[in-house]
Amino acid sequence: DVAIIGGGPASIYAAYEFVLKYPEVKVMILEEGHAIDFRNCPIIAGKVEKCVRCTPCSIMRGFGGAGAFSDGKYNFTTEFGGWLSDYIPKKTVMELIDYVDGINLKHGAPGEVYSTKNCKIGRKALGVDLHLLNAKVRHLGTDNNRKLMASIYRFLLEQGIEIQCDTQVESFRPCQEGYEVMLKDREESILCTYLIGAPGRAGAEWFSDQCEALGLELTNN
Repeated sequence: DVAIIGGGPASIYAAYEFVLKYPEVKVMILEEGHAIDFRNCPIIAGKVEKCVRCTPCSIMRGFGGAGAFSDGKYNFTTEFGGWLSDYIPKKTVMELIDYVDGINLKHGAPGEVYSTKNCKIGRKALGVDLHLLNAKVRHLGTDNNRKLMASIYRFLLEQGIEIQCDTQVESFRPCQEGYEVMLKDREESILCTYLIGAPGRAGAEWFSDQCEALGLELTNN
């Protein structure tokens, strides 16, 4: 019923919503990189000193998205991070952020939350007319961040979400049934009623090319 391009946070939590609210819907995630347990970087592992250009790159691609190897800082704020509050009220944005945080807590996110509100460096900054943006931050740490993504990965599989990693989408186009998704180096294509495009940072340029081919207007953000 629904195909999702990409295996980063946008697609992961979209699939999670289908599990919670529409469990009867058949959902497939298509991700170019490896499954979370098979994402390994030779530099991080200490095997090499310089990038050896692995294909696909486990830092930029794979289930969990480009942030899977980050130190796992989740910001709770509408003051920076995008334009979502241009479309829905800030109060609603914060409610959605807390909602996702609740899901993360169910999957083992640590309880530590920090805040920049009324902090010493903020007061010092004001002395030279610098204004520190206020935000709460949940700091998971790199290992915990990957454990969180691994837990969600297993949950989605258990709930019937089909996750195809190491699967590169070459192109997509509208068809009578909805959309046809063509896969690289594979003869078969995927037909879906609805298509969610969430290719993330690594797929941004490819995705813009696809949108232009469909005549969709683009805006930088």
